[in-house]
Amino acid sequence: MMYALAVFLNRNETLKFYNELRRLGINSMVVSTPKGLGSSCSVSVKFYFKELTRAVYILKTGNYKTFSYFFKINQRKNGNTYEIINV
Repeated sequence: MMYALAVFLNRNETLKFYNELRRLGINSMVVSTPKGLGSSCSVSVKFYFKELTRAVYILKTGNYKTFSYFFKINQRKNGNTYEIINV
């Protein structure tokens, strides 16, 4: 399975985004932001990459001011790599 990650600069907006995904039936989870992708001690939302279109819709209609980036998670044998998704 391929995953995406939504990174925000604010924990409250991260949780708001997570709750909106869940409300629409999109399987997601709050995870620690990988080192180098956000501020220290931050959390992000991980969801299936196939749901990206719906996640972008939520982002654009939800008045999120601290959104940073979407990342595609590339799972490798020696660890994950992250690719910025331009939306």
